[in-house]
Amino acid sequence: MGSLGRKQAWGCCNPSDMTGQAPGSSPSRLGRMTTANMLRSMLPLVVMVLALAYFCSPQDVDPVAVVDPSNSIRYAASLSEVALLVPELGEDWRPTSVDVVAPRDGQPGPVSLTIGYVTPTEEFARYVASTDPAAELIDDLLLNADSVGETRIAGQSWEEFTTSRTEALYLLTDGILRVLVTGSASEEELQTLAESLAPYRD
Repeated sequence: MGSLGRKQAWGCCNPSDMTGQAPGSSPSRLGRMTTANMLRSMLPLVVMVLALAYFCSPQDVDPVAVVDPSNSIRYAASLSEVALLVPELGEDWRPTSVDVVAPRDGQPGPVSLTIGYVTPTEEFARYVASTDPAAELIDDLLLNADSVGETRIAGQSWEEFTTSRTEALYLLTDGILRVLVTGSASEEELQTLAESLAPYRD
């Protein structure tokens, strides 16, 4: 009888109870439930990270690298033997490059000042002022340019050209000073640049 009782006690147990798994469950089903729970728990964290990335990222970044030409203008004007005509433009004209060629000894002499701009219509304009009769940049820009004639800008007579790139170019000659404006900008914008020129005032 004792032996029979032990068999009955053993027979009352479901083998699934020995594995710790609920009836009808399987390892693959449990794995799917665990993965789903993990994804649900990570969702708020993912949303938070994306929100932080959006709000912390720079908004409305200007891709144009703007430079301040004021020191270069001042330096060129201080070495020029005549008063330089320099641009006085609004903030919608963004200077992107500036270059000065001047005597290395710091004494007054031939100087050349170049400033590149992005115009209000996102085109390019270049201003060059030089007292050097052999200024290579001006000579290079005039190379293969066709003279169109003369035009009056701000009461002064400018010679107008069309470059080999079919861009407008305006040249003002005042004694030893030559001033040139050109670029991909429209004629109206280039003339606006020319009209803005005034003798440098420190």
